[in-house]
Amino acid sequence: MSVSKEGQLYDEIRELRAILERIEALLEERLLGIDEPLPDEVEAIKEYEADKKKGKVELVNL
Repeated sequence: MSVSKEGQLYDEIRELRAILERIEALLEERLLGIDEPLPDEVEAIKEYEADKKKGKVELVNL
């Protein structure tokens, strides 16, 4: 592999790592409850809980 291709791959890997770190930070904020859920998220949670009580939620084995 030439030096230029290795450098290009290294740069792309570094960019991907930065993107993943931003995604991880967003996930941690949401999972830890630092940010309040968005209105559409609150509505989706309410719908899920209502469907769960009515027995409309079905778990599927993967």
